[in-house]
Amino acid sequence: MSRTKEAVFMGIGILAGLALSGPAAQAAEAALTARPTTQTFYVGGTRVEFEAYQIHGNNFVKLRDIGKTVGFGVTYDAATNTVHIAPDAPYIEEVTTPAPAAPSPQAVTAESVQAILAQLKQTYPTGSTYPTPYRSTSAGPYGRGVTCSGWATLCSDAAFGNLPWRRVDQPAWDQIRPGDLVEYKNSESYHVVVVVDKTDEYIKVTESGLNNRTRWGGQYFRWWLEEQPRYILYTRYPS
Repeated sequence: MSRTKEAVFMGIGILAGLALSGPAAQAAEAALTARPTTQTFYVGGTRVEFEAYQIHGNNFVKLRDIGKTVGFGVTYDAATNTVHIAPDAPYIEEVTTPAPAAPSPQAVTAESVQAILAQLKQTYPTGSTYPTPYRSTSAGPYGRGVTCSGWATLCSDAAFGNLPWRRVDQPAWDQIRPGDLVEYKNSESYHVVVVVDKTDEYIKVTESGLNNRTRWGGQYFRWWLEEQPRYILYTRYPS
């Protein structure tokens, strides 16, 4: 880790400590007054522009702005209401993509879903980086917006808009349809994929890995999926 990052993370720790000490406790008893700071900021000797405010004599800057300037990862997990700081990961701009308007339930068919997935394949062919973190508004099961679950949620929202999610544990094979998400977990791995097509023996999928790059054309065999300790279907087709 660079010295600049070390200094920044030390500063974050100091600020966290101050927030729990006497002045912060006193601030809890009085209304906080924030005003734009008049101070300037330098990182590595270069002046940078931050949106900063003074509260009780201390400067407050957005953590994302620091991450972007210094170069470390900052993500927010809406599902658990937690912030994740990755010192050795690159900063990735947060992308908020509203979910499409909910299609009419009568208009959702396997064919309509496959047509939308085909459009996504043109936009994000194998090897493409999709917009991460993807922030869904459909209240789905995944909140981080990155890697396999982020891509799976983006595909699902594109196909189903804001239609409600349903979870099926250990689904029967005939319950799986295009656009559904299939999640599995065993002692070695955890993954979620998007069903593009299905035969009697396997599903064809699109998926993403830890590098947030898309992949099309993967196959998962029925016998293997049904043997996994955790095997879940998330569907949004109308009941």
